[in-house]
Amino acid sequence: MDPAPGAKRFPYPIVSALGLSQLVAWGSFYYVFVSLMEPMRDEFGWTKTQINGALSVALATTGLCAYARGRWIDRYGGRTLMTSAAVAGGGLLLLWAHVTELWQLYLVGVGIGVVSAMMLYDAAFAVVARMLGSDYRKAIIVITLFGGLASTVFVPLTEQLVTSFGWRDALQWLSMIQLPFCAGIPYLILRGRETVEHDPHVRATAKAAVSIRPALAHPVFWLLALSFVSYAFLFTSLIFNLVPMLRESGYTTGEAVAAYACIGPSQLAGRIAMLTLERFISLTVAGLIGTLFPVFAMIILMSLQAHSPLVILFAISFGTGMGIKTIVQATAAPEFLGRAGYGALQGALMFPVYIAQAASPFLAAWIWQIRGEYDLLQVVLLSMAALSAAAFLLAAKLRPRAAASPAAV
Repeated sequence: MDPAPGAKRFPYPIVSALGLSQLVAWGSFYYVFVSLMEPMRDEFGWTKTQINGALSVALATTGLCAYARGRWIDRYGGRTLMTSAAVAGGGLLLLWAHVTELWQLYLVGVGIGVVSAMMLYDAAFAVVARMLGSDYRKAIIVITLFGGLASTVFVPLTEQLVTSFGWRDALQWLSMIQLPFCAGIPYLILRGRETVEHDPHVRATAKAAVSIRPALAHPVFWLLALSFVSYAFLFTSLIFNLVPMLRESGYTTGEAVAAYACIGPSQLAGRIAMLTLERFISLTVAGLIGTLFPVFAMIILMSLQAHSPLVILFAISFGTGMGIKTIVQATAAPEFLGRAGYGALQGALMFPVYIAQAASPFLAAWIWQIRGEYDLLQVVLLSMAALSAAAFLLAAKLRPRAAASPAAV
């Protein structure tokens, strides 16, 4: 049947194109660190911690830029911002290909942090929230379906480029590969489409500066921040330490890597389930699933015996929760507190999350060093998972009955 008069079809081609650009962007500017760590360590003798420090610098810089990025997209849209970020990012990859000192790598990390803030998930989410009105939640789910494939596609691609050409030439190839997707797609498909006529909240945001101070003053905002920061520490610490953690529990390296590999497909499956059931699952229910599954995963992880097949259940629980939580983080604050000023609100909320991600590998290593075993870190991570779930549940209970739009300044 044709849609009812005045109804608009969901723009799957446009949103899917944005999702494709996210897949390439995440692969080129985030997962590239995974593939280049070993060859850079072999050439320069830098430690794993020193190289990971560049990624931490990039994440912290992204957090520092989050609010300004969101405010810009609220007012002017994301076409110019995302296009220019991809062009600048291509230049940064070329600079990376010529580094000879550790400080130069860290300087490139700062630049990648800036362009990541301008072009990765949060920027794309703010664009579709501004462009699609009430359909923004479905658009975010579709975009994350593509983004979730970034490691699956780009880690082996980058590894092949490194093997064939060396890590420096691999970066030059990535610089060229990402340009038509990360610069060309936003430039072409967003032209003339970032209107604000569809939604009075978004139209008000674009016409005048919108204060998010009422949202910041509400306890729901801080409870969501606590939930997301706790989860960021859990997620990042576990991702960096899972393989040695499982080896300590008696698993072989092959078994540990196989379990790790199950997390990505489970993440994708959780997002597909969200897309399929989007009309029937409330944000609160999705948030509880996304926060409780990691609690179950940690309980399973802490009870594993050597070679137990239950490790697959851990990976499925953790991956599914991770996939759903990404969507919840992009929609909880606007759904609970109002969608006007989406970009600025999400920027303020995600600032501490990025800082937590940047600090987590070092904090986790410090906790491990206290005893030289992973048992204490596992207890801390279980506590973080429980805190994330409890904070989200309390935020859902305290949400305003009608989410008010932040007032114009």
